[in-house]
Amino acid sequence: MVRAGRDGARRDQRLAIAADFNALDRRVIRHLRASQANYVRDEYGRRHEAFGEQARRIVADGLEAGLGRDDLARDLEAAAEGIIAGRSSFYWDVVAGSFVARGRSFAQLSAYAEAGLQRYRIVAVLDEVTTPTCRFLDGKTFAVSRGLELFDRVEAAPERLEELNPWVREQEDAKTGRRSLYVERGGERVSVAEIARSGFGTRDDRGEFARGLGDRELGDLGIGFPPYHGLCRTTTVGA
Repeated sequence: MVRAGRDGARRDQRLAIAADFNALDRRVIRHLRASQANYVRDEYGRRHEAFGEQARRIVADGLEAGLGRDDLARDLEAAAEGIIAGRSSFYWDVVAGSFVARGRSFAQLSAYAEAGLQRYRIVAVLDEVTTPTCRFLDGKTFAVSRGLELFDRVEAAPERLEELNPWVREQEDAKTGRRSLYVERGGERVSVAEIARSGFGTRDDRGEFARGLGDRELGDLGIGFPPYHGLCRTTTVGA
């Protein structure tokens, strides 16, 4: 996963970086191997410590074998049968997808830092099923240094992942019917942007948003790099 992210940055973005892993890459690999247990929850949303250890081994072995999201999801689902109830195949696909997407983002950040880039840009796939979240974030830029600081915090406290690097969610006001994007912060909902026009169902259309947070404010909330939601396809490029 990290190798693919590094090779992609060298080939597709033509970054002047070495082919071999650097020190940050090796930290990313250690983190990915050890952190999978924090993604696995039972049907009540609680961490399942015993299966978490098994999940960690499954993912570590899968990474060594070069498995992708679909294979990891299938192996996790098979291992969880009879241990964790009430979880569909889609749930395990989201778990594996989240894990793979974060690994890709960490590897890209490492490549940008090695190449001496100061900023990176969010690039969403703007097709008919792109979420309002990714339409809103498409094109925004963030400081590489802040992304690395966020990785440092997640690496030091992986059990706080949902707080440090939260997913963006969508809600509708029951009275006005207006929709907005938000994140959970300290038990409260913090607004990210109001959806004036989502653009959902169209291609190459970011939609329109009001009262959206700026890059610095988004970074303060931990919204620095993908994934931003389940099965997120958004990625980054050096800016």
